[in-house]
Amino acid sequence: MANIVTTTKLSENVNEVVYAFQLQYVDAGDESALLKVDVSGLDPNSNGDACTGVKILECTWVISTMTVQVLAAADTNVIMLHLTENQSGYVDFRSVGGLPNTKTLGTNPTGDIKFTTTGLGAAGDSYQIVMRLKKKY
Repeated sequence: MANIVTTTKLSENVNEVVYAFQLQYVDAGDESALLKVDVSGLDPNSNGDACTGVKILECTWVISTMTVQVLAAADTNVIMLHLTENQSGYVDFRSVGGLPNTKTLGTNPTGDIKFTTTGLGAAGDSYQIVMRLKKKY
């Protein structure tokens, strides 16, 4: 069997998208730069322009036993958030316009978001993460 992993788009409009990500350990190892948000699959704006990147406006999480790195995808991925083991929390970056646009970080950035976990490997290991993202065109 594999771990139980879901990515759910909760809402999307021309300006923002909200995702919920869950992982529950079954018998597979850590995620390694696993694609979670593919900006090419997001809706275009009213002019037909494709989404090229996102900024993290808000993030809520509950992590059991492992750590999760939220990465801006590039030739060498850039850590945007590092969520630590056995923690829950909430961060709000709206007052600064969101964490930097994923399309501007690293060398040859794609605009996408990936996750890498460490320490996954026992019953009860899990994460639940909800992110509100500002779309960039």
